[in-house]
Amino acid sequence: MRRLILIAATLMSGAAGLAQTTPSSPDSSPAALSADDVPTIKVKSTLVDVSAIVRDAAGAPVSGLKQEDFQLKQDGKLQPIKFFSQGADLPLTLALMVDTSPSQFPYIRDEINAGKAFFPAMMTRPDDRATLIQFDNHKLILAKMTSNTTTLEHALAYLTQPHDAIGMGHGGTLLYDTIMGAAQTQFSTQTGRRAMVILTDGGDMGSHFKRKDAIREAQRAGVMVYTIYYSNGGGDEDGLKEISAATGGREFAVSEKMTLADIYASIAADLRQCYEIGYAPPDKRPDKYHKIELKMTDKHLTVQAREGYYTPK
Repeated sequence: MRRLILIAATLMSGAAGLAQTTPSSPDSSPAALSADDVPTIKVKSTLVDVSAIVRDAAGAPVSGLKQEDFQLKQDGKLQPIKFFSQGADLPLTLALMVDTSPSQFPYIRDEINAGKAFFPAMMTRPDDRATLIQFDNHKLILAKMTSNTTTLEHALAYLTQPHDAIGMGHGGTLLYDTIMGAAQTQFSTQTGRRAMVILTDGGDMGSHFKRKDAIREAQRAGVMVYTIYYSNGGGDEDGLKEISAATGGREFAVSEKMTLADIYASIAADLRQCYEIGYAPPDKRPDKYHKIELKMTDKHLTVQAREGYYTPK
């Protein structure tokens, strides 16, 4: 099931689309922000992929488990597991998505500095790939999917630059539209580990789509959404918790005791210990939602995984 798929970052019709830009600067040539061409290998599979992170009683990720340690149900019925792998054996596809609306301005510099260490820590395999997306009243890809961490680090500097000339936004913070667009264009045909990491206060104003739509598309693409609440008390942290729980990710809040660097380290540890599980769905009717329940045979362990999936349309 290992594969690499080069997805061109395209502008989708409608509000869920993501605009791609190559920012320019006197200090950096446009070529420095171009993603590398990556060979394309396409593999078709009828299995449903479920990414899972197992924790012990202290909350630490657990490695070294076997297929028989897991029990998986769809819609309450036990399903045989057809594919099992330690996640670190599979490529990682990652989107770092940063809210650059005015409420987030005080935190941008910290996000840039922490991001410089984040990409190298996350991308430990030659076939790991990531993209950097900025959103406020626009949705912009600052670095399209690449395995080059230097490209991603350079792109972080452009989080502070205005982009009003693009002329795509309609006011507000397009959190849900950005999740929709990223799920559809960056992850929908990927296998292996797939994750979004979203830095925001959780507020959404102006999206065409609702939170439930964003969750649906992330579940459809099999993406674990990690949300990071960065705020002095505004926004919608409960909404971020809902998105992460439904997709098998986690919600964090930046504080004096839990810095952004600490949170990034926790996410990296999660994804290094992630298990990939595949099963054949008994109901293949198109565009139907099915509840997934993944449990451990050892009752002392807990599992973090998405709550459901949609069959392809």
